Amino acid sequence: MLSKPLFAAWLVFATPTPAPSPAPQAPEVSAPAPDATSVYSLEDGAFVDQALRDLEALEHHAQGLRALQEQISKTRGLYTRKQDIPYSPEEKRTLLTTWAAFSDYFASLELIRQRYWDFIKVPALTKETKHAWGFLLTHGALTTELAHGLTYAELTNGRAQLEVLLDEPSEEYGLPARTFARFKEKAIHVSTATQLMTGDSYAEQLRPLLKKTGILNVSRAVWLLQEMRQNSKVARGKLRGRGTTLFAKAGADILKDATAHAVFPVQASVAEWMGDTRVKRIGQPLIQREQTLALLARMQPGDILVARQNWYLSNIGLPGFWPHAELYVGTPQDWASFFDADAQVRAWLQTLPGAPKTLAEHLAREYPAKWAAYTAADPHGDAIRIIESISEGVSFTGPEHGMHVDYLGVMRPRLAPVDKARAIARAFHLQGRPYDFNFDFFSDSTLVCTELVYKSYVPSQEAKGVRIDLVDVAGRRTLPANEFVRLFDSEYDRPDRQLDFVAFLDGREQERMAVEGDVESFRRSWRRAKWDIAQK
Repeated sequence: MLSKPLFAAWLVFATPTPAPSPAPQAPEVSAPAPDATSVYSLEDGAFVDQALRDLEALEHHAQGLRALQEQISKTRGLYTRKQDIPYSPEEKRTLLTTWAAFSDYFASLELIRQRYWDFIKVPALTKETKHAWGFLLTHGALTTELAHGLTYAELTNGRAQLEVLLDEPSEEYGLPARTFARFKEKAIHVSTATQLMTGDSYAEQLRPLLKKTGILNVSRAVWLLQEMRQNSKVARGKLRGRGTTLFAKAGADILKDATAHAVFPVQASVAEWMGDTRVKRIGQPLIQREQTLALLARMQPGDILVARQNWYLSNIGLPGFWPHAELYVGTPQDWASFFDADAQVRAWLQTLPGAPKTLAEHLAREYPAKWAAYTAADPHGDAIRIIESISEGVSFTGPEHGMHVDYLGVMRPRLAPVDKARAIARAFHLQGRPYDFNFDFFSDSTLVCTELVYKSYVPSQEAKGVRIDLVDVAGRRTLPANEFVRLFDSEYDRPDRQLDFVAFLDGREQERMAVEGDVESFRRSWRRAKWDIAQK
């Protein structure tokens, strides 16, 4: 059970007010009920399912941050060298992509943290499971943000040229102005430090409840408790190093800070917004299902899709507005009309074992288990039409999963049908492989979403393919989905362009809808800030 002093301390952050007021006496402390649209309004089973998904995401984010720290250790000289030596363009790219990756992870952790922020309003005595899970995810996200954020801030602190570089707005990497400075300000704020220390104390009190609810039987929950202790130790050390100046603000001033609950400032008003909007829109993407289904008539096998759901980003750690890419394969009926009558496709098929007459015959014979999965309906009763790499691995999905999102762009490679048939065959070969959380483009054992599209269309002696260069992100050669749209934009006016425009469904967060965008707005979309919710 939450002790009265700790309850009062958490309540300060849960209910910021315009002006300071006397702290309530412990016996009188009460918390308002959680909003009806919050994650806590879910039924117990649905709540636990969501908590487990967010716990898995938190673990992946922590692993990604640790990998970034390892990358930094290899380029530490860029951070520690004398600041009167200008950085080269290549060095600037390494520094900026590293910070963009950090900020991406921090914003994603902040989403999890704020989704469960109101755990204190959930009675520990009557809603034990929700209260316990809520605290675990809230504090787990906070300690992860602070441990890695303060470590990074310490490395860059006082380095004038570097701080100027990191604080400049960067359209290419989706970084608003002063993101770095504002993060440091919030990370060493007295309210943040108090939450850290109060949460650490409460974690020890909550252990019996974690055991009672069975949460300690979840291996990832045990991992998170260990991670919390380790991250808190690191964060406390960094905060302690700031000295007494950290606590220069009077404690009562915390109550004046309406954004005290936001650790990572992405852009004006977004921190407050992102705590509840995604919960309110669970299962309600900005693109309507009717729009998705209507778009199918304009699609062709081999189309490349880029997709985005606000705050549900599959490529966390990679820069750019567009986080996800997919390969549209269509249905066997689409293949019959698009491939079967093509002389080049038929000639290629004749070179394969058994000399199949159609692409469907070839793939059904080569991959019988995959073919059975592909020809089955998806959970919504729709035909499978997409191959994409998601957290579950390289998967067959239907339009409800792959296209019913917040933003969707469709591009068509200017290739012969035989090249597209080869690309689909390659994608079938890769289907079923695990998702690549390390974004290692030099391994085929695991694949990130863009890697699936990239390797399906990679040029070869047999196939023309799509030529797109890998880029350096935080010292790794990889390919953000944004690069597909950047390629389209850069080649648009050229006669030898590789991609044609098919469609753009552009989300409007404030109106809770999506509109049909034109080619010019799609060309510019790759320049949008990654965490932008205010597209006009």
